[in-house]
Amino acid sequence: MTTARGRYAKGRQRREQILDTALEVFATGGFHASSTKEIARRVGVSEPTLFHYFGSKQALLVAVLQARDERSAAARAEPGTGPEALLETVRDNGSEPGLVRLYAVTSAEATDPGHAAHDWFARRYDRLRTALAAELEPGAGPGADPGAGAAPAGELTPDRVARLLLAAADGLQVQWLLDRPPGGDPAAPADPADPGGFDMAADLRALVAALVPPR
Repeated sequence: MTTARGRYAKGRQRREQILDTALEVFATGGFHASSTKEIARRVGVSEPTLFHYFGSKQALLVAVLQARDERSAAARAEPGTGPEALLETVRDNGSEPGLVRLYAVTSAEATDPGHAAHDWFARRYDRLRTALAAELEPGAGPGADPGAGAAPAGELTPDRVARLLLAAADGLQVQWLLDRPPGGDPAAPADPADPGGFDMAADLRALVAALVPPR
């Protein structure tokens, strides 16, 4: 006899399986070119069962992005939300071009307030900026508000530096995607020996060195 706890555990396991499979499918083929029918087939469930867990393809995408963010943060060697953690994330992304493309395309589309991921991306950027700025504020704790008050024009406040670093990280990843040779596997990691490529993390580290005074 299956207990309520057993059914819950099985349902949670199935949900994680759907998220893992959807991430692989979306990252390889792109969100729009991928089908929920194919995701369901790979998981071994019907499409209606998939929609029982996630009400729509868009809702599944948001859940995939959120789960990937949470797992990435948990696996990060550099704790916290400071510049080193951001650099580690960008460096790790070099091995997952399909995922970088998924984030780049979806974040751009999510600027439309009607997009299913709009609120999630808006909250994500606000959370990342606030946390990074707090790390950059000398003596400020995680609960501080480094963005309080208007900054004078040209002043590199922690809030402004955080916004610049996040913008640079996103922009470098887009340039990196465009720099990849056409015709290859879109999900294949970049070749570090490719002289035509560039090191996203190294470029971002140079910007951090220029903007963030040593402590």
